[in-house]
Amino acid sequence: MTIAIIDDCKADQTALLALLNEFFARYDFIPQIDTYTTAEDFLSSFEPEKYDLCFIDIFLPGIDGMQTARQIYRLDPNCILLFLTCTDQLMGEGYRVRALRYFMKPISITQLNDVLPECIEQISATQKRLTIQVNRKYYEIPFSRIYYVTSSSKTEIHLKDGVYPLISRKSFSDTVAPLLSDYRFITCSRGIVVNMAHVRKITKDRFLMENGDFVPISRRQFHTVNDRFINFQFDHLL
Repeated sequence: MTIAIIDDCKADQTALLALLNEFFARYDFIPQIDTYTTAEDFLSSFEPEKYDLCFIDIFLPGIDGMQTARQIYRLDPNCILLFLTCTDQLMGEGYRVRALRYFMKPISITQLNDVLPECIEQISATQKRLTIQVNRKYYEIPFSRIYYVTSSSKTEIHLKDGVYPLISRKSFSDTVAPLLSDYRFITCSRGIVVNMAHVRKITKDRFLMENGDFVPISRRQFHTVNDRFINFQFDHLL
């Protein structure tokens, strides 16, 4: 895990670093933490997938924290954004760039304990990958990019803008087993596994996916699937 702290106050940086070290002492890994005092310095070195998590002071000199967050979100929407602030006046703006939380200064370990476990769960989810074989080559597809998987005459992986037929000796059940161990995926019909994170809505007999695809739901499984999807929304989306 890699973390960036963007804050022009050195004392606040030092305090946050100490709290992060205290929090991560309970885990088996130590994150890499980089600190920046200006958005310009941060953005000059930033690139997609460089950071998993960014703490951003809203009131930075020059390019402010909100402008910085917009650029991060545009280039790397999976990067988790946490704002540091002394006021709640700009909270509405933060939700537009999907900021996970505002931390009112001074930050406490209680605040970190409240939000960082959710961050770690999200980061772990985006890092999971499914190994597949296409045209005699092996690829690793992030779980987060998979919309659904189907099996008729062959197994196919459906992404946002493409479908990839698999060439493999694995059965469909063996192929999707890693997905079904993840909370986002569910079997909705025979030979169909769906990523609920990419479902726009559910009707009485199908899912409407974010890319406009319709995925059928078995009549016998509908009530179970519907309950799972509602629970997923309350636990992870709403």
